[in-house]
Formats: sequence, C-alpha cells, structure tokens
Amino acid sequence: MIAIALTLLLVPVTGFTQDPSFSQFYANRIYLNPAFAGMEPGIGISGVARMQWARVDKGFRTYGFSADAQLPVARLGVGLHLLRDTEGIGNLTINQAGLVLSYTIPGPKDNIHFGMEGRLVQKSLDWSRLVFADQLDPVYGVVNASSVTPALDRVFHGDFDFGVVWRHEGSLRMGGRSLHNVRSHLGLSFHHLPYLLSRSARGNDSFLNLESRLAPRTTFHGGIIIPMTVLQGTGMDIAISPNFKFDMQGYRFMSFRENMTVGTVGLYGLVSNFYLGLLYQNRAYLPNALHTDAFILTIGGYTNPQGQGRQQQPSFFFGVSADINSTGVGPAAGSVFEFTFRYRFLPNASANGRLRGPNRRKNRFLDCRHFF
Repeated sequence: MIAIALTLLLVPVTGFTQDPSFSQFYANRIYLNPAFAGMEPGIGISGVARMQWARVDKGFRTYGFSADAQLPVARLGVGLHLLRDTEGIGNLTINQAGLVLSYTIPGPKDNIHFGMEGRLVQKSLDWSRLVFADQLDPVYGVVNASSVTPALDRVFHGDFDFGVVWRHEGSLRMGGRSLHNVRSHLGLSFHHLPYLLSRSARGNDSFLNLESRLAPRTTFHGGIIIPMTVLQGTGMDIAISPNFKFDMQGYRFMSFRENMTVGTVGLYGLVSNFYLGLLYQNRAYLPNALHTDAFILTIGGYTNPQGQGRQQQPSFFFGVSADINSTGVGPAAGSVFEFTFRYRFLPNASANGRLRGPNRRKNRFLDCRHFF
C-alpha cells in the first residue's frame, strides 16, 4: 500500500499532492492569505510546528516561519515566508521561501487588503528508503531489485499566490440591543495562481523528469468577532467569534466532484486576552464515515511582556491545538498537534496606525483585535 501511495504522488497524471492545511489558520495568516501581511503595526515574527498522524510511517511534519512589517505611510505590508513540509518514510521534503507584498485601501470603517507572494520551491526525495511492489517476495520479503529507475532526487520551481481580504468594524443589533465594535472579515486567496489561470502552464514538479502542472488551491475564509455585554464592570472583555475556512484544490476550478476539499467551521470564545475554540473539519461541513474528519480543540492567548498599557496591542501570541479524528484513517493514524507563536515589536504609540495627508481623519488602518 505504501508503494502504491508513493507512486500516485510521483506520477502527476495519476494524482496530485495536497497542500498542508493548518488547524490554527489565523495563527498562520500569510499562509492562509498573503493579503494579511503587514496587517498589524510594527514588525511581527511568527512560527508554527505541526505533527500529523505520527503513527503512520513518520506521518506529516510541517514547520513554518514568517516575518512581516507594516508601512502605513505607503499603505504597504512586506513579509518573508518560509515553509518546510516532510512526509512519510521516503522523507519527501518540500522547502519554500517567499517574499510577500500587500497593499491596503483604508476607510473609516472598512479596509480592503490585497496581497501577493512569489516564492521558490525545492522538493527532495530519498529513493533509498522506498520499497516498490516488484521488490517483494511473498515468503522472504524485500529481496529483489526494483525496475523503477530514479530520475531526480531534487527538483526546483517557482510559484505565485494572490489574495484579497475585506475587513469591517461596525455595529450589530441582537435582541433589541446594539453591539458596538463588531469586527468581521471575508477573504479569498488563490494559491499556485499561474496553474489556475493557464492550463498550459507547467512546472518542474516531477521526480520522473516530466513537465507537470501543479494543482491550484482556492481558499475562502471569513469570521466575525461579537463583543458580549455579560459581566460588564468586571474588567473582562468577552466576545464570541464564529469562523469558517474552505479549501479546494485540483485541476478544475470550483469542481466539487473532482477536486480535494477541506472545510472547517467553528466557534471561539474570547475572554480578555485569551481564547478557547472548538472547530469541525471535513471534506464538507457534515460528518461522513468515509471521510477523515477532525474535531479541533484550540487554546491560546495574547500577553504583553513589554508591560505596555491597555492602549497598546498585546505583543506576544501563543496557541496550541489538537485534532481528534472520529472517522476515516485518522483514529488509527494518531492525532494531530499544532503549536504556534507570534511576537510583535511595537511601533511608536503616537502613530496609532493612521495615515498622513488630508484624509487622515477619515481613513485609517483598522487595528488587529484578536485574530483579524
């Protein structure tokens, strides 16, 4: 079975690999959507470590790092994005390094962010660790030489992503009350964009020295943060935040039948600078015994080690999540664990994210409360 699965990964006309999908997708915002780069003032660095299905031939291990900065005068955000993904006993390793640029159209209550990322990708494979079907003897095991001739153990190609995020801060009426400072957002991102725009686009992504076409990935995401009025006067800020994310990856744009899909929906509870979240992930938003689903429990928070006052945004973020599978291959393969952090070097408090010029009183960068 391992040989069959690896063969499907190596031959592009038969199957295609799927990009990593993070449980804490807001903790890896640039990977989710390059338009998130520079969304917070100052300079931020973040990292993620994800261990998935460790019981099955070393499973999947993904590590990421990003650094970004906001340039409010120019309405720009710039960033560096690194990602490393290692899979299986063949040590299939994908290293990515990208530069990110974003632009913001500010307004009194709305921001529209555009972002793009160009990167270089290196893939490597240790052929000596692989066992193919023609090497097996039914009695003595691995005794034969394989007829599979390794062509390449390392390939390189370029890639490009584009995304847009709309953010809004306003009011919401619930039960006859008007809730203020309600934050919402919607986003759309296109990954491996050249291979989505042109069917003739090719990339050197094959270990068999074939010109292959990468499978584009489209991501929809959105959420809302609703402040609650309970326990007012206690000094605690309480809010709830429903969110969703939907990934679709494949050669036919928006084809539910032919593409791989991953849907995530859930709710966060926010108390002051800490949060607890419960999400559900599956091919669709409904349970199905044939699909590998996950109930995602995540906990984290924001702290302020620099001792700034309440007018400053918290500068340190940490998050931990665990995926508990109930159907598909997940229960036998083991759980999924993810660890994230983000540290932000605070800018001069007097800047306050506002623009210079005649419209400085009307247009501003929305702050980044909690997630977005």
